Amino acid sequence: MRDIHNSLKAVQTLDPAPSAETRYGAPVDGRGYQAVEHLVLIGAAGEALSQECAIACVLGASEDGSAWLPVTAAHEVLGAPPDEAGIFARVESVADDLSVCRTGYAGPARYTRVGVLFIGDHEEPTPVAALALLGGAHLKPVK
Repeated sequence: MRDIHNSLKAVQTLDPAPSAETRYGAPVDGRGYQAVEHLVLIGAAGEALSQECAIACVLGASEDGSAWLPVTAAHEVLGAPPDEAGIFARVESVADDLSVCRTGYAGPARYTRVGVLFIGDHEEPTPVAALALLGGAHLKPVK
């Protein structure tokens, strides 16, 4: 069996909290790693979800960790291709909540982050959290 424990780092980027407004996770520095995978955890929806009242997950990239652009190029992500706003996943029904939305970044930017967008009116919060997995560490073991 291969060892991923010593070459994989997990970073909490969005603290678990009930949310009803857009939140962005902390920047993830990919320096020293070959891969970054972002995971957004969506809890039980506080609202009846639909196309008009939805939760969207967006991926952003930055060269310096402060000026952000949405990742829109399909060749820069692993998983579902993003739309023109960088949205890689949309939760539009109660059947889709309690899920993990994930995307891998394969682009050239050093920093990435995810955002959780609340589309429409969300009077009742929905628990959300996010983490990033950094893999293929150049120096091992990862701490």
